[in-house]
Amino acid sequence: MGSALTWSREYFGYVRPAVREALNTWHVHAAAIPHPVLRAQALSSLTSKHFHCEGGAMYAVPSRDPEGHLFRFIIPYQTLCDYLDTVTDRGPSQDPENLRLLHQSLWAAVNPGCPTQDFYALHPHQDDGGYIARLVDATQNALVTLPGFEAVKPWIEQLVARYIDLQVLKHGPPTRRVSLLSHWAQAHHASSYHLSWWEFSAAAGSTLGIFALLNQAQEAYPHPDRVEAIFRLYFPWMGALHILLDYFVDQEEDRVGGDLNFVSYYDTTKDAIARMAWLCQRTQRNLAALDDAGFHRFVAQGLVGFYLSDRKIGRPPPRPARQLLYQSGLRSIGIYLAALLGRSP
Repeated sequence: MGSALTWSREYFGYVRPAVREALNTWHVHAAAIPHPVLRAQALSSLTSKHFHCEGGAMYAVPSRDPEGHLFRFIIPYQTLCDYLDTVTDRGPSQDPENLRLLHQSLWAAVNPGCPTQDFYALHPHQDDGGYIARLVDATQNALVTLPGFEAVKPWIEQLVARYIDLQVLKHGPPTRRVSLLSHWAQAHHASSYHLSWWEFSAAAGSTLGIFALLNQAQEAYPHPDRVEAIFRLYFPWMGALHILLDYFVDQEEDRVGGDLNFVSYYDTTKDAIARMAWLCQRTQRNLAALDDAGFHRFVAQGLVGFYLSDRKIGRPPPRPARQLLYQSGLRSIGIYLAALLGRSP
């Protein structure tokens, strides 16, 4: 099943360079978008959020994705997510119908054979030169090469539906966002997981569960119990940990931009760190029974080390963040130090 050393070598030696090469192709397509606002947003997304593709591609190291089918899905799918996030964060429309129509492209992306439509029909800016359609076509073409896709598709559709709901509610009218998200989380029984509305929402915002499920689709007949266990590991535990770490890093940036940030709803930084530590524990508990637990543990510890190495939270990070790093384990500390070396000064 591989080891941390093998996955690290594969990632840094092959996958990360391949991601950058693949994103160069999407840069060319983005630069050709006719509408100047959409073109600027697509290029900005590729420049500022490329690390999302780099992180997601961890699931496509050669020992876990020998034919490269999953890699060919991850790059366009994550690029589409990041593009839509940029368009809706900085776009001129907060109309829920417009937001939902735009995000239906994500539903099409995980349903091979689903025709593309005019996802911009309700949006003030419309001419993207076929950019979304190309991304959707690329994801669909990748999925049909995975022999076990139909076995994981129902679980993936659940994650995509929740992601779309989150994006529509999160980017809607500012005065209603919190109440709508709170009611939505309650309707999906967030309290049964002992999660607040913002923690449940964070779990819905992660794409890692989709990539982990597609790892299982490398087999023609993945075991249903294993597929369900992967789903229940990533939603909500590992997904919530992932996105809360992301928001923890972006607090000041979101405050300046007026964007909703889930970490801001904790009373104190100490409370936020304590809850992320609890999510780490729940993640470790849920992955223990998996036959490839080592890989998912490696990813979880990598999330903590990578995000806490971000210069936006300081070097060294503040004391509560260091405590989370120490609690996560020696591997998180090692990944933190490696990420420090790999980041620009």
